[in-house]
Amino acid sequence: MNIQSLFKGSKGKTYIALSFFLWLVVEYITVWHDKFNEWLSLMPYVLIQYLFIVLFFYYLFFKMKLAEKKVFFILIIVMYVFELLWKNFLLLDPVWIIPGSLLLISIWSFLTFIPLWIVNKSLNQHKVQVIYCLLWIPAGFILSLLI
Repeated sequence: MNIQSLFKGSKGKTYIALSFFLWLVVEYITVWHDKFNEWLSLMPYVLIQYLFIVLFFYYLFFKMKLAEKKVFFILIIVMYVFELLWKNFLLLDPVWIIPGSLLLISIWSFLTFIPLWIVNKSLNQHKVQVIYCLLWIPAGFILSLLI
């Protein structure tokens, strides 16, 4: 059995795998890079949390077939709930709430929509959104220098 045949014909499974992989990579880069042992100690819970988020958006896209605009607004609500539960300082500090919100929306959009556009082969139709979704990379680097 090869991996390609496992996901052949199923955009939903490919979306789940790609999004989950991106969650692991992005969360490590943005949150856990200097706390690797703590990340490993929380790993069962962290993996379940990432998987829950990925499956939630999979359900919205592939089962409920919601439009991307509706999912985007749901994404913002879900993002604020999780980021506040995680006590993200970007949302708790009044100085950082607006730039932090823009940065977090970029990251969450990257994790949610880029896998969708990849599996749907529609990255070219979303060029402006893709650029916004990628802004978290230089913005996060600059933010890390400021803090």
